[in-house]
Amino acid sequence: MKTKLTLSIDEEKVKKIKEYSKTEGISVSKIVEESIDKIIVKRPTKKLDATKLIGILGKAPKDFDWKKQRTEYLMKKYGL
Repeated sequence: MKTKLTLSIDEEKVKKIKEYSKTEGISVSKIVEESIDKIIVKRPTKKLDATKLIGILGKAPKDFDWKKQRTEYLMKKYGL
């Protein structure tokens, strides 16, 4: 879904981006949208480092089957 956005930008920059837009045959909206996409993609996503939890959770028995436990959990969760 597209929505409108009002921006306050320096007049000279507006003139330059409109000129660039016309030269490249791409709308100013598309230029802004692509710029935002680049910023979002560059931002690293935070991932949980599970190794930090080892001390909290303790050690699992050597014969503990993580895959089986996960499968059982997901089957129960989704009613399979």
